[in-house]
Amino acid sequence: MPTPSQNPPDAPAGHVWIDEASRLTGLTVKTLYNRRYKKEAPAKGSFPIGRKLAFPLDGPDGINAWFDAQRNPVPDATAEHDSRPPEPRKLPRASTRAHSRRELDPAAA
Repeated sequence: MPTPSQNPPDAPAGHVWIDEASRLTGLTVKTLYNRRYKKEAPAKGSFPIGRKLAFPLDGPDGINAWFDAQRNPVPDATAEHDSRPPEPRKLPRASTRAHSRRELDPAAA
């Protein structure tokens, strides 16, 4: 049985291995595996090479595109539409003591 090499081979051009993708994105390796399973960015474009995962740096499913989407999120038109209207402003109420005094003696008001 061959012994594993101490230095893993370089990733294909324009790609990084999962360890480097984890370092670049700040997400854990486990989170990247979970996002790959759910087909979510930034792991959507990843593919296996042997027993390792390669992540593209550029392209629509690449890590750089994911960074751009994080920096400049697209506003969701439905989220603004479905939001609740602002609550009406509550006016201060007169004290109950003054209110009851007016009812008893209208001239006192």
